[in-house]
Amino acid sequence: MKKTIYATLFSLAGIVLVPSFAFADAPEKTDGFVCPVLNETVGANNPNAFAISDGDYSLFPGGTPNTISVPELATNADGAGSPGGAHAKPGDSDYTAIWAE
Repeated sequence: MKKTIYATLFSLAGIVLVPSFAFADAPEKTDGFVCPVLNETVGANNPNAFAISDGDYSLFPGGTPNTISVPELATNADGAGSPGGAHAKPGDSDYTAIWAE
C-alpha cells in the first residue's frame, strides 16, 4: 500500500512538472557559423587552416562557412567573439566553435 501511494504521488508530480518544461520560452536565436579556434602549432601545420587574430588559426569544416540558426549564447564569447578580433579560445568558459554572424 505504501509503495502504491508513493508511486501515485511520484506520477502526479511528473504530470505537474512536465508542462512547465514544454511551455518554456525558446532561447533567442541568431545566425552563426562553425569555425573552431586552433592554436598556432596545430593551425600552421594544417593546409586547410587560415590565420585569425591573436596568432590563432581556424578552418571551416567542409571548406566553406554554412550559416546555421543557434541560440544566441551558444556562440563564441556569448556572441561577442570575432575571428578577426577578440575571441574565446579552447579552455575559456565561454568558448564555442560557433560564431555569430
